[in-house]
Amino acid sequence: AWAFTEWINVITLTAYFSLQVIYARRKFSVAPPSTDGPPEFQRVFRAQANCSEYFPIFITVLWMSGLFFSQGLSSLCGLLYLYGRLLYFRGYSQAAQGR
Repeated sequence: AWAFTEWINVITLTAYFSLQVIYARRKFSVAPPSTDGPPEFQRVFRAQANCSEYFPIFITVLWMSGLFFSQGLSSLCGLLYLYGRLLYFRGYSQAAQGR
């Protein structure tokens, strides 16, 4: 049950990040597959890419810790990691002056 809940959280957060890139593409008129655009778009795109690059490592560590240690504790640590990723995404997406 813990692993299923964590998967739902990961999928939801990944979808949220992807939707933010879609909204930024529309807002700044950046057509796919281009990744070049104004700095505001590039920050959102890069924040999403950074998070996506680390999700396979996160899932592997989460599974291993759940398998060899406490599933509840692993799930709690996973939630903290995902919350940190959300804060990272929001912070990275802002202009440097606004951070």
